[in-house]
Amino acid sequence: MDYKTFRRQLAEKLGRKTTDIDALVEGLSMVLRHSCGELDSVAIPTFGTFAPKKHPETIVNDLTTGKRMLIPPEITVEFRPGAMLTKRMR
Repeated sequence: MDYKTFRRQLAEKLGRKTTDIDALVEGLSMVLRHSCGELDSVAIPTFGTFAPKKHPETIVNDLTTGKRMLIPPEITVEFRPGAMLTKRMR
């Protein structure tokens, strides 16, 4: 499912305009970005939890040039579904 289909279906289910849906999705993504950037988990009741995981910086060798490169630390987000979501998916 692409974003346009998701947006259209969500607008139909909620009875709202697609511009409202765009604003809501943008707001959710901003909260997730900010909170996970601070290494705080975001829990949405009955849906699940978005938990950040920080990976340390690493030094790797470039295969083409043979030079050593420093890869900066990164934060990945892991989603853990809630019990209600997993129950509904079954």
